Amino acid sequence: MGRVIIRDKPSIYIDTMIARDVTHRRNDNSEKLIRQIENGGWACYISTFGIMELIDIEQEELYVRNKLIEFETLDNIISTRKQRSLIRKDFDRCSDYIDNFVKRYPFIQIVPLDDTNWNFAMFVASDSNLQATDVIHLISALQCDCDVIVTRDEFFIKEARRYIKEDEQFWGKLKICRPESCCDMLRQMGYNNIP
Repeated sequence: MGRVIIRDKPSIYIDTMIARDVTHRRNDNSEKLIRQIENGGWACYISTFGIMELIDIEQEELYVRNKLIEFETLDNIISTRKQRSLIRKDFDRCSDYIDNFVKRYPFIQIVPLDDTNWNFAMFVASDSNLQATDVIHLISALQCDCDVIVTRDEFFIKEARRYIKEDEQFWGKLKICRPESCCDMLRQMGYNNIP
């Protein structure tokens, strides 16, 4: 069951995990895919919420590092990490982190959900096993008319596939996969000239 390709280049949505992979050089497959997206001139998106998640994770990491330097106990660090006590230089580091992401990856478009899609996200959250954060990524990809959502979150992949399969006619072409499977999936969808 194929589909007619209307555009000649794919449209990819990356979740926060993939963005973090490339900013911290922690997953070769994610980095390779981002290079392919950039070199191929493919459309690539991340939600505003994804950027906010990047900030939150970076702040939490800074908090943990600061507390380890202060020789805090691991129990104390874990129990207080959501009640951070960061200072201006930490906020500046997080701001620089996001600025560097935007400058280094200008081809990744940051998209906010519109009001209609926020309402749809609330429906999907109440109608699925997906976590609210994953629903926002799913609906953002739908709003951007993406072909593929790329993540390394196995639960997100499993549940999004199950949910999409329940109404394939509505969801249409949207697929979800790991970075190392993305090019194969795009070829299966009918895209030519995929490395």
